[in-house]
Amino acid sequence: MESVPFPGAVVVRVRRQLLGIGLEELAHEAGLELALLRALERGDFDPRSLHQKARAVLERRLDITL
Repeated sequence: MESVPFPGAVVVRVRRQLLGIGLEELAHEAGLELALLRALERGDFDPRSLHQKARAVLERRLDITL
């Protein structure tokens, strides 16, 4: 199994899928580029470095803490 730099970020993908939220919809709502959200879901991007508003949207919509 391949490890990812920020394994906790993978929770974003799992929660989004469980809640039935589209990737494009969430990226738009959070004000993120689609490629950036994809990288975050792969664990290639540290969610702690997101803009505060983007983090707040992701945390609220997905009911998680980043």
